[in-house]
Amino acid sequence: MQKVLGGKDFDVFIGSSMVHVIEAQVKITDGRKPKTVRGVPKGYIDGPVSAEVTLKLDHENWLILQSQAEKAGSWKGIEPFDVAFNAEVSAGKKNIEAFGCLPQLEDLLDLKAEGGDEDVTSIKCPVTSPDFIKINGVPYLTADEVRDL
Repeated sequence: MQKVLGGKDFDVFIGSSMVHVIEAQVKITDGRKPKTVRGVPKGYIDGPVSAEVTLKLDHENWLILQSQAEKAGSWKGIEPFDVAFNAEVSAGKKNIEAFGCLPQLEDLLDLKAEGGDEDVTSIKCPVTSPDFIKINGVPYLTADEVRDL
């Protein structure tokens, strides 16, 4: 029986720093939509695309990003970075790369006075690079879409 890919199999890198995430998501919004003639689909129209990475980090791994903010002089001063999610097991591999991720603190603090829960910070990172997203080395966007950018 083969081992299937699960969340524990992923190594996550923010730039060149490996971090351990509690949760992570990469979401793509693809604005293509059907063209209709008299209410009947007839082809499609390209639309805008966007992507966003969301990372939930424990305090220890949040400090890795904190050090980047200190070097930059502020949280908003952190330059966009690439985020990579790499995993490979006998059943196959999944490598997702998101380029030019602009960090924005989202859930900075959510505590309960009685304790019992770990401190978790959520960071959303809109993708800002025309390199956009690659999935197992294959770009999401076509070469035609990113020409001359």
